[in-house]
Amino acid sequence: MKKILFLAALALLASCQKNDDDTSQDEDRKEQNKALQNELTSNKDGWKLTYIAEDGSTGGYQFLMKFGDDGTVTMTSDISSTTTPTATSYSTQEKNGALVLSFIGQNYLHQLADAIKGNAANGLSGKVYQFQYAGKEGNNLKFLNLLKSSKPTLVFEPATANDWSNIDAFVANLNPITKLTDYYYLKVTTATQSVTYYNVSFDSRVLALKDTNIKAPVAATQEGIAFLSPLTIEGKSFTSLTHSGGTVTPTYSATVDGVTASLFFSSISPEFLSSNDYRDINTSIEGFSIMTQHFKNNKFMSKTFYEDVLKVNNSTDLFMLKINFVDAGECEIQIGHIFAGSGFSIIQVNCEYELKNNRLYLKNLDSRLRSSNATAWNDAKNAAVLEKAKRALGAIYSLGVQGYYIKKKDIVIEPLTDNPVYYLQSHEYPLYTFPAWGVPL
Repeated sequence: MKKILFLAALALLASCQKNDDDTSQDEDRKEQNKALQNELTSNKDGWKLTYIAEDGSTGGYQFLMKFGDDGTVTMTSDISSTTTPTATSYSTQEKNGALVLSFIGQNYLHQLADAIKGNAANGLSGKVYQFQYAGKEGNNLKFLNLLKSSKPTLVFEPATANDWSNIDAFVANLNPITKLTDYYYLKVTTATQSVTYYNVSFDSRVLALKDTNIKAPVAATQEGIAFLSPLTIEGKSFTSLTHSGGTVTPTYSATVDGVTASLFFSSISPEFLSSNDYRDINTSIEGFSIMTQHFKNNKFMSKTFYEDVLKVNNSTDLFMLKINFVDAGECEIQIGHIFAGSGFSIIQVNCEYELKNNRLYLKNLDSRLRSSNATAWNDAKNAAVLEKAKRALGAIYSLGVQGYYIKKKDIVIEPLTDNPVYYLQSHEYPLYTFPAWGVPL
């Protein structure tokens, strides 16, 4: 009996000790949770997070956050074209033995999933962003990103009033390159005035020079852009480029040891500006020709040109476009089409042409329509094709009034693989670009 009473007493004592331990652990967690909340709300200007993929595959995205005692977090960022602050909820809680900061509701952090491309975007589409608190380092707060399997470290730095006032300048410096990447080019001028132009890409805020291995991740600065790792060109390391020339299509440039790098906007590709390939007209070629089925998916065919000039409807395209150059500066603009029951027929207008200023100019349009089979073109069932053909003839002329730039490309397009291929762009309407076979003399 005494033994039973003794064992019961031991069990009661152990139970009391366990309850005391659980209570103590709960109190510790509450204290830690309260300490984290105090840290988050302690800085009057909030916190700054610069998000960069751990493998360097992205540039920097800046987020500014102010945490309130009421569980609200106010946030702005340079991730998009707007900096209007958002107000959503946050919480701090214990999860699997660790303190976790959760962002609840749509805010600027959620835009990372759309802004970042490729593998670096994996895991960023979560509804609730969760960061595991990893302690304090100096004045900074360290977290582990739980959305990523590798749990990379994120650092919250104390923000300043200047950070909040500068965010609009950051967006102004990044937005043009982001929105108009296809029209930005890098010009590199050496100390001996040798000039090289590069096409660029700007995916996930990494500036890359196409057809090279040269690239560098980018972050915004108040003066322009900074390279998070140097952009090395002509043996020179560039760490930043300075903004100049307005806010819509600014230029970004810097000079290092006599080498100047200039990132600039141009609606016309620089390869056209120095090209003399327009001189091939009536010296080695007598015209340009397009068979739509072989050209419409070519990378040099702009969607704008295809849809406005060649596409009749979702099931029909104009079969052929041709520009013939005749002696004495005369030009024929032709549309060819294959009609059911009638076969192939051409409709055309005539004009004059002139070669100057690195361009092919069209002028003095004779708008009278000429055709090889008027009956087929005027058949009621072909009305949609006729209307599109007339529109196409007028468009080809109008696009060339201020000139076409012409560049011979080192590519082939089947089935006429022996024909040279040229790339044309309208000077006045630069969104209209198209490739064409050169028709040999």
